[in-house]
Amino acid sequence: MSSHEGDLQVLAAMASHGADLSKPAHTIHYLYFKTLENANAAADELRGSGYETVKVHPSPPTSIWEKLFGSKTFSCIAETHTVPSQSSVFATTDRMNTLASTLGGEYDGWEASIEK
Repeated sequence: MSSHEGDLQVLAAMASHGADLSKPAHTIHYLYFKTLENANAAADELRGSGYETVKVHPSPPTSIWEKLFGSKTFSCIAETHTVPSQSSVFATTDRMNTLASTLGGEYDGWEASIEK
């Protein structure tokens, strides 16, 4: 899969549901980190870049061991309103991947509201 194939799939799904891709949409980005410190560092960076809502939480447990001993990863969820143009989406995905990689994490993609 190309680095932007997922972006193209989301944009196509939005368009197929009647989204006007020239209108700002409520957009949510998902990043995951191994430490709370790195998740908070990403959150600080995103807040400084103008993201309206940024939250850091322990990721939901995926096994009985995580339920018993706590999560081993932390999520950083960033929300904003932006026009989901292809060029903007690609640039944001590249930026999120770089931010996550720099802090030892993973960018898990985005979703957006359907604005008509």
